[in-house]
Amino acid sequence: MWSKILLAIIAISLLTIVQISFLGNFGVYLSSFNLVLAVLVILLFLVDLKGLIFFTLFSGFILDLYSSLPFGLFMISLFLTALVLEMFLFNLLTNRSFYSVISLGLLAVILFNIIFLAISSAIYLFGLSDFYFNFRSWPSWLYQLLNISIILTVIFFIVNAFSKKFKPNFIRS
Repeated sequence: MWSKILLAIIAISLLTIVQISFLGNFGVYLSSFNLVLAVLVILLFLVDLKGLIFFTLFSGFILDLYSSLPFGLFMISLFLTALVLEMFLFNLLTNRSFYSVISLGLLAVILFNIIFLAISSAIYLFGLSDFYFNFRSWPSWLYQLLNISIILTVIFFIVNAFSKKFKPNFIRS
C-alpha cells in the first residue's frame, strides 16, 4: 500500500514539475499545454473519488509552491474543477466514450479558468494580492482548448489499447 502511495506521489510530482519547468518556458502555444488537467480528466475514469481528490490536492499544492500567486489558488481551483467534473461524469455523461472524454476535457479547461479567474479576482478585490489578470490572453485559452483535445486524444487511445476501462459494456438479455 505504501509503495502505491509513494509511486503516486512521485508520478504527480514529476507531472507537475514537467508542466512547470519544461512546458512553461516555451511560447504561448506550447506553454498552454495543461498536463495536470488532462491527467485529471483521465483519472476521472480510472480511479475513485479519494484518489482523484489526492491527485488534485497534491498537484495543486506543488503548483502553488512554484507560483507567485497567493497560496492555495491552484489547489482550490483544481479541487472545485474535479468535483464539478465528477458530478458531470456520473450524472450526465455516463458512457466512457471518446466524445465524453473530450467534452470533459473541454469543460475542465473552461471551468478551471473561470474558477481560477473568479478566485484571483476576489483576492485582488479584497486587496490581499496585487495580481490582476490581463484579459488580453484569450488566445492562450483557445490554445488550451485545442491542446487538451490533442492530449486527451492521444491518452485515450493509449489507455484504450492497454486497458478495458474505456471499452463499452453491453447488457445482454
